[in-house]
Amino acid sequence: MANTRELRRRIKSIKNTSQITKAMQMVAATKMRRAQNQATSGRPYVENLSEALARLLPRINMEAHPLLIGNDSKTTGVILLSTDKGLVGALNTNLIRTLSSLRMQGSNYPSSRSELDSRLSGNDNIVYYTVGRKGRSFIARTNQDLKADFENADNVSFRQAKQLCKLIMEDFKAEEIGEVYLIYPHFVSTLKQEPRRVKLLPIDLDAVILNEVKDLKTQSRDSSLITRNDKGGGNEFLFEPNADALLDYLLVHHIEEQIYQALLETKASEHSARMIAMQNATDNAKELVGDLTLAYNQTRQASITTELLEITTAQVAME
Repeated sequence: MANTRELRRRIKSIKNTSQITKAMQMVAATKMRRAQNQATSGRPYVENLSEALARLLPRINMEAHPLLIGNDSKTTGVILLSTDKGLVGALNTNLIRTLSSLRMQGSNYPSSRSELDSRLSGNDNIVYYTVGRKGRSFIARTNQDLKADFENADNVSFRQAKQLCKLIMEDFKAEEIGEVYLIYPHFVSTLKQEPRRVKLLPIDLDAVILNEVKDLKTQSRDSSLITRNDKGGGNEFLFEPNADALLDYLLVHHIEEQIYQALLETKASEHSARMIAMQNATDNAKELVGDLTLAYNQTRQASITTELLEITTAQVAME
């Protein structure tokens, strides 16, 4: 059993660590509230934008816009949104597992980090656009093609989403990439952040309609709108300046908003995961301090008992 001096040193060290994790928990909680409000407040705009795009579908020519049709490129572009710092639990690991499932459709998730690296290394058919140091480090460590890396700022800006959208659209139109996927942590609640994979290009209009109907049913909005969309009928709408010009704007803005909302979701997920991780670390530290304090008291009591026995034995021997 450890002596009392070593136990006191360990208790003091763990208490100091507990104070640090508690402070980090409070900081993450403060940032989390702001990030969560931004993420949740941006969702209705994305849903309304998808609704407007779904209403425009019957009036457009599917083959008239390059963003709606694919090309002959066999290369896939992946936008990976991760965090700059650790201490976020399994958030980044789950993103990497989702990235692994993109390459091996239907296969089981890898059981170890080395298996993840071996699956993803040396793939010439995927290029990556990363936001966040953790994702960039993983791509570099597995010797994959990193096309661009963007700064993961504390304050998410729409300008960054536009820059990323412009880059992938230029590569798509130049037929350098044939598909673009977005992988990010979707904020569900403070305790749950699930990794999501969204196809950005070419735009899947069937998925847009399906998601719109699904959102309407989930939110219990006007059920007559769902019926009109399903039957292709309904009221007439006026488009200014015209449907084609509006389509050009909506398609680009739709991609920009998807990226921007994903950036907001990532930031909310990061602060939520870090707060929970630091809370668990603080609780574990307090529990460990309690166990060590009990061991310290037992050791001290045993030492006192031993000293009393030695004194008593010496006194008896002298008599």
